[in-house]
Amino acid sequence: MKKLLFFIGMLLCLPFLNATEIQSKITDVTVYQYGAKISHVAEMTITPGITEIVIGNLTSTIQQNTLQVNLRGGVVLLSASSRINYLNEQSSIRIMELKDSLEIVESMLNWNIKQQLVYSAEEKMIQTNNKLGSEQKGMTVMELQQLADFYRSRLTEIQKKQLSFEKENKKLEIEKRKLENQLKELQARDNKPTGEVVLSLSAEKAGKVVINFSYVSSAASWQPMYDIRAENPEKPVKMIYKANIVQNSGFDWNKVNLSISTGNPYIDNNRPVLHPWFIDFFVESPVVTGYGTMKKTAPAPMAMRNLALQEAEVPDEAPAIGYDVQVSQNQITTEYKIETLQNIPSDNKEHLVAMKEYELPAQFVYHTVPKLSNGVFLLAKVPDYGQFNLLPGQANLFFQGMYVGQSTINPATTADTLLVSLGRDNRISVQRDFIKDLTSKKTLGTNIKETKAVEILVRNNNVFPLQLEVLDQVPIAKNKDIEVELENSGSAQYTSTSGKLLWRLSLKGGETQKLQYTYSVKYPKDKKITGL
Repeated sequence: MKKLLFFIGMLLCLPFLNATEIQSKITDVTVYQYGAKISHVAEMTITPGITEIVIGNLTSTIQQNTLQVNLRGGVVLLSASSRINYLNEQSSIRIMELKDSLEIVESMLNWNIKQQLVYSAEEKMIQTNNKLGSEQKGMTVMELQQLADFYRSRLTEIQKKQLSFEKENKKLEIEKRKLENQLKELQARDNKPTGEVVLSLSAEKAGKVVINFSYVSSAASWQPMYDIRAENPEKPVKMIYKANIVQNSGFDWNKVNLSISTGNPYIDNNRPVLHPWFIDFFVESPVVTGYGTMKKTAPAPMAMRNLALQEAEVPDEAPAIGYDVQVSQNQITTEYKIETLQNIPSDNKEHLVAMKEYELPAQFVYHTVPKLSNGVFLLAKVPDYGQFNLLPGQANLFFQGMYVGQSTINPATTADTLLVSLGRDNRISVQRDFIKDLTSKKTLGTNIKETKAVEILVRNNNVFPLQLEVLDQVPIAKNKDIEVELENSGSAQYTSTSGKLLWRLSLKGGETQKLQYTYSVKYPKDKKITGL
């Protein structure tokens, strides 16, 4: 049986026994939101006839259906495929360096231990001879003195050596643990199966062949990250658009031509299909229990069809400054080609690559919602932001050269203006209270009428004037028996559909303004109101 299995295995491996193994180099990488297109180049000299080629030491995350091969040199590609080699685990240069360093440290540690044993044996011998010498008779005082001096001098020297070795061994033990921990981490990541590309080529004559091939790997991704810097309202806001790249392909990308794409090759590109929507009366289906009684059951939920989101059309590129990047775009994606060669290690950690720096024509305004918070926030309003090809992501905020925190950029909205929060200004105070004298609750026949009056005090403790938006609200009735009336808007802009009240104030330095509004809610007295 074993011989039969061995024979079958040899037959399966027969097509690759005469295959030529070559290596390749990563030249270009395009990182998508999920996944990356990795391009390689390899060269070899081919002989006439059919040649099987195995290109090894590739990532094991090759997507077979994305493999593309381009040949130069008068050869014909007969077939191309990818596979995983579980026997040839790749090991990075860093792992080999760590192993060499660990071997050196262990050798030094072992040598110190051996020398300590020698000195310990010498110390033991001296102590034994000292005991024997003290029992001998007929030694002169001078001889005893010389012997004592020798013992003291030699034992002191041995103790110094022992202490020196112990001190050095502690340092070596610490270094050994560091190397072992680092090696363990890298081996857990790197000691994985490798990928291979298998090509079958046909040539009429011998010659040099250049093989360019590419594939999509799932072991990489990127997320947008922004640095937003604002100095004052007279200057535009500077925004640095960066890509936060993570890759764990198993191979470092060293000095590659890097491109960042907003595309996603793993998204479902099938258009959504709208099927007829049928409705019918609900019919209770009886279920017979073990005791013969009838039991009602809830209708089973309808299975929902997952519809793929189609990517929006990207508008024309906005002007950018300060970075050597080429931007190309089509109706679906935008690609940023970094002109400087990049190094992205395979460590599954974040690596930032700057793509663009924009100057945003922003309008500065202070904004507060005193019902929710007494904080006043400085906002930068960026109109027509669609031209900047932004994606949702985190932003680091800097105001007048100082880091003020983080915010979120979310251009995936239907608003025509992008709001960027630049942080709080504690020099503007806001206080919101109910006016007790104007707040009442009365019974009017079969109804109850509650009247509430709100007062908002705002003060600009800065020395300079500013624009401040104050946003508040009145309730909205969900039942026709509940009547809500805004009796006094306090000169606010009122939106009845949302119940929002908006004041736009101009405050001088040190100025205080008072805002008041009154609303009433009338409802049947036999009912209770929730949320008031």
